[in-house]
Amino acid sequence: MRNTLKIAISLPKEDFYKLEQIRKKLGFGRSAIIDKAIRFWLGCREQEESIKRYQEGYRKKPEPIQEIEAMEKGSAEAFQEEDLQ
Repeated sequence: MRNTLKIAISLPKEDFYKLEQIRKKLGFGRSAIIDKAIRFWLGCREQEESIKRYQEGYRKKPEPIQEIEAMEKGSAEAFQEEDLQ
C-alpha cells in the first residue's frame, strides 16, 4: 500500500459539482480523481520545466546555420520522396 496522507480542501461549489459529475461518470472515488488530477498537474509542470530547460539550452548554444540548412534540405527531400510514392 502506498504511503498516503489525508487532507481537507475547499473548492468553489461549481468546481465541486463538475468534479463529482466527472468522477461518477468515470467510476472513480473522490480521492482517486483528486489524486489523478494532482498527478496530471504535476506531470504538466514537469514537462513545462523540461521544455524551458530545452529552450534555454538552445538560447545558450544555438544550432549552427549549416546544420539547420542541412535539416531543411533533408526534410524537403523526404517530403518530395513521399509525394512520389
